[in-house]
Amino acid sequence: MDSSDSLKIDENLARFLAAYDQGLEGGDTDALTVNVPFQPANSSSVTTERPVTPMRPDAPNEGSLGELLPDPGYRGGRSSLTPPPSLAGNPHRIGRFELRRQLGKGGCGIVFLAYDPKLRREIALKIPRPEMLLNLDAKRRLKLEALAASEFDHPNLVPVYEWGEIGPLCFIATAFCPGLTLAEWIDRQAFPVPLRQAARLVATVADAVQHAHDRGVLHRDLKPNNVILQEVKVEENDEAPAGGVQMRGEYFIPRVVDFGLAKLAERGGPSETATRQILGTPKYMAPEQAQARREDIGPPADVYALGVVLYELVAGRAPYDGASDVEVLRQSVEGKAAPPRHFRPDLPRDLEAICLKAMARTTTERYRTAIDFADDLRRFLDGRPTIARPLAWSGRAIRWLRRNDQIVAIAVLAVVALFVTLLGTWNSWQNRNLRSTHNKELNDVLSSQAERNRFDQQREYTRHVRDAFYAWRGGSPGVATDSLDSARRAASALVESTDFPLDYLARLVKAERLHIECPAGAVTALAVTPDGTRLATGHADGTLTVWDRATGNQLGTLKAHAGAVTHVAFGLDGTVIVTVGRFDDSSSNLTTWSVTRAGIVAPESGSRRVAIADVTCCVVAPDGKAVFVGGPSGSLVKVQFANPQARLVVPGRVSGAAIVAVSITPDGAKVLVADSSGITCRRTADLEQESLPAPVSRADVTAVATNASGAPVIGTEGGTVFVAGTAPPGAGSGRISWVAVSGTNIAANGKPGRVRIGDADLATGDTGAVLAGAFSHDGKTLFTGSEDGTVRSWDVGRDPHERAAWSEGRVVSITVSSAGGEFVVATDRAVHRHGTGPRVKIAGTVRAVQTLSTGATRAVAFEGKSVVVSDFAASTSREQFRATVPGRRAPTAVALTPDGARLAIGDDSGHVTVWSVTDRAVIETIDTGSRHAVRDLVASDDGRFVATRTPVGVCAWALGTPGQFTTIYADERSVFHFLPGGDRIVTAGRDGGLIVWSVSGREEMRLLGHVGRVTGLGVSPDGRTLVSGYATGEVAFWDLKTGQDLFVIRRHSTPVTAIEFSADGKFMVTGGDGQIAVWDTRD
Repeated sequence: MDSSDSLKIDENLARFLAAYDQGLEGGDTDALTVNVPFQPANSSSVTTERPVTPMRPDAPNEGSLGELLPDPGYRGGRSSLTPPPSLAGNPHRIGRFELRRQLGKGGCGIVFLAYDPKLRREIALKIPRPEMLLNLDAKRRLKLEALAASEFDHPNLVPVYEWGEIGPLCFIATAFCPGLTLAEWIDRQAFPVPLRQAARLVATVADAVQHAHDRGVLHRDLKPNNVILQEVKVEENDEAPAGGVQMRGEYFIPRVVDFGLAKLAERGGPSETATRQILGTPKYMAPEQAQARREDIGPPADVYALGVVLYELVAGRAPYDGASDVEVLRQSVEGKAAPPRHFRPDLPRDLEAICLKAMARTTTERYRTAIDFADDLRRFLDGRPTIARPLAWSGRAIRWLRRNDQIVAIAVLAVVALFVTLLGTWNSWQNRNLRSTHNKELNDVLSSQAERNRFDQQREYTRHVRDAFYAWRGGSPGVATDSLDSARRAASALVESTDFPLDYLARLVKAERLHIECPAGAVTALAVTPDGTRLATGHADGTLTVWDRATGNQLGTLKAHAGAVTHVAFGLDGTVIVTVGRFDDSSSNLTTWSVTRAGIVAPESGSRRVAIADVTCCVVAPDGKAVFVGGPSGSLVKVQFANPQARLVVPGRVSGAAIVAVSITPDGAKVLVADSSGITCRRTADLEQESLPAPVSRADVTAVATNASGAPVIGTEGGTVFVAGTAPPGAGSGRISWVAVSGTNIAANGKPGRVRIGDADLATGDTGAVLAGAFSHDGKTLFTGSEDGTVRSWDVGRDPHERAAWSEGRVVSITVSSAGGEFVVATDRAVHRHGTGPRVKIAGTVRAVQTLSTGATRAVAFEGKSVVVSDFAASTSREQFRATVPGRRAPTAVALTPDGARLAIGDDSGHVTVWSVTDRAVIETIDTGSRHAVRDLVASDDGRFVATRTPVGVCAWALGTPGQFTTIYADERSVFHFLPGGDRIVTAGRDGGLIVWSVSGREEMRLLGHVGRVTGLGVSPDGRTLVSGYATGEVAFWDLKTGQDLFVIRRHSTPVTAIEFSADGKFMVTGGDGQIAVWDTRD
């Protein structure tokens, strides 16, 4: 540019300023720019190396050079003068820079996009606003700050290429950075800015601001409008550009522009702030800047603005907002901004603390520098504790570990590797130990799991056994057999043989058994057809029913009498049924009924029908062709079924009282008649009088039958059953309502729920009295009917032995041979060897017996104050050892070990003396601590422990360990027994609760199930089954592996006090007060 150009510019500038002043005086605040054409003088000097796009003449071109130089024809006010025609199509320039378009306009300057033809690049050209052109101080400050900004070398700051003057016009040429401003970008977002992206963006801008601060440049007008987001394209595998950040999936380079080049404090010179001017944007001004405190304005002011930008990004709004700038400044000075979490609840507290610290009211509370602010943001991004919200050492440690998990892992591995390297051989030895321990633990875990599995399988086994018992008791042998098969499979899975309860139950199920629940209720009379295929039952309600013996199915039924049926009998090979039952309240009658092949029962019709009134009893001849009827007046009548009208009647009375029973011999030749005074007469089959060889004069005869020899079998009111001509037994067990005889077998009812077959007293399982009974024609099966409406069958050959108890003296001790079958019972009267020999008489009172391995039996008896040990075989005994209790005390209890080698004696002073039978010497004397007599004493099978009951409970002593004993709580009625091995003991108290203890006194198992007062205990040799006897005569079986009860059977009518197994566990004998019972599982 030559001197003539400068003169022209000065001249035009003077006119422009005069017009501008006039516009201001006239109130025209818009008179900031005027459209004035301008044409550089030396246009030919502009290079034409690159075509320049002229500014559009048809557009206002706000901010163009023509706006700065007014036209000479301007006369005041706003003018819209157009360039002279000679300038049309020519570009506008400032110096060598060709102006393209306006990029933006601020409070102190205008920025144009320009082209530098010399360097062939587009630039951003900033020139002062017209009102700043005559301010020499502003021009000087612009130059100084342009020189300072030229020192910037940061990817997020816009570099300054050149500063220059053309007459009164000054300019700054910087790099052109296309893109949206941050404010524009925020306005375009439909959703809140992601928090971590916002923090990373502000941290990047803070780095750039720190770069400027390091060179002495303060921005003081930081705001979203002064941050340009220059978009860059990043391929998938390319690295992010330097200074770039990712926002919403796109990469931007944020660039800080408008560095307040006309607003920053000069280096060492005066400033406009010296006049207390307030410069900046109110929403982003720090309190000290808003109050124009020059001495306090420094880097913290820019930090405050950055904090406001962060607040706006995360909260979606500025912290302060008012109706006017003054209101906004007042809020800024007060510093009471709402926490950003109020507007965005998901904002992390660390990020909120950083934002509020950057916006602190005083500079001392803010971050000291922008880099401190940026570092704290990066701490938040890395998950480390922040300066704004410090954590306790524990919180810092946790965050450090989370943040540096790989370092921690590497460090741990390094330490382990170092440890392995240094310890070498020792570590190898240790590893062997660890492997051994691990294998042991693994084996323990596997063993524990296997034990749990075994326990579950054992529970399954016990469940099947229990189900089989319930099915058998309910009369469902098929279901019972299936359950037993399931139990055997469970035992096979446990790799174990079946135990005693299952084997015994299998024998019960295998035996023939009929079980019928009669819908008509109580069974009062019962008969069996000669061929044994059908049963007939009479009931208390007068019902008559016919049953199939094989299936238990009902074949036919009808209402036979108005009251209870007292007698039922089959005639004519089972085609006719005779019944006696109540006709009215005062008398009974006899009626006959026909039975078809299908078992259908119906009234006999026509001349075949037999009907007799006033009947008390009847009996059908063995050939089934005739019936003998007794009446209440002592009459006796014989009726032939083939010709009921031709009755044979004894003239007059055969008895002076009502006939209570009529019986006939098996050959049908003799008829016995009994009344209330006994058996009064005997008649032939034709009712001819015969002499009675052995009259029976008893006033309590209730039932009569005849045995194979023709002798009467009599039942009495007192409950006794005997054969005429023999000595009748003592007191019985209640009224005998029926007697059945088959060969040598005699059966009759006993106590409620029991039936007697010979000497055996068999528990039926019925809840009421057994009111009726009859043998099958072959005599092998007995059928019974009970008050509870149940019909059952009994195997005469096996059940008395396997399911009954028979009379014996008061049982004191039992011992069984190793293979079973033979056993010895010691009672209060004698010792009886069952199976091989007669009773053996031993002097004194026998208190214990034990079978030795030699087959001999060892017995312990009291003779005064001496204890005598004798061995016997067959019917003779030989004394082996005689002991006297030390101190001449009287013996009160004994316990003999299974091998017979040790004998424990309790005395009346509370002492227990243990003897060696072989050495005949005292092993140990135990003071129980009680002065009461020792009443109950047991020894373990290995002889290591003895136990007795004391007032404080059951006490156990380990022999050879002085003073060592265990006390187990138990009441004075408790019973106790050592389990096999001797290390456990089971107790049963008054309440019937069974508990297994260790000999150390620790409770190991509490058995659950059947309850009642336990009077005796026994254990199978394999230790799998516990057997408890009860005061009710019941015997319960328990599985010791699961602690559950298996089943309960009642075979005794008296308390069960003694329980003993054979050595092989296949045979068991139970005994009590006057009864013993055999439990045999052998084939």
